[in-house]
Amino acid sequence: MHLSSPDPAPAAELSVPSVPRSVAEVRRFARAACAPGSSSADAVELLVSEIATNALVHGAGDVRVRVLPREGVVRVEVDDDSPVLPVRRSAGPTAEGGRGLALVTALSSSWGVVPRDEGKTVWFEVTDRPAR
Repeated sequence: MHLSSPDPAPAAELSVPSVPRSVAEVRRFARAACAPGSSSADAVELLVSEIATNALVHGAGDVRVRVLPREGVVRVEVDDDSPVLPVRRSAGPTAEGGRGLALVTALSSSWGVVPRDEGKTVWFEVTDRPAR
């Protein structure tokens, strides 16, 4: 008898216009795409907000978000049409920005950037533990 593991959850996808109000929609979408009771939902919501904001402020074109919940990890991918890669900055204590990638580094299990022919994909993964 062959027992197979269940198929992974399908990717949830969203495309939003490059306007500031889209960040709230991206946050709600990413949280809802996490498995019910996911221990990573708060981190996913915070980190997708940072990455989507970077895409809206520094990127080009619409912002596309994919959430891929898998056993033990949630992967989030954010695409925009700018070829400019993100750079981690040092933010002073009174700076209004510059902490997003530091948060991503601190709260994700891994992250990276994939250049594409027309833009880039910034991705991160957050370890997910079953709810207790």
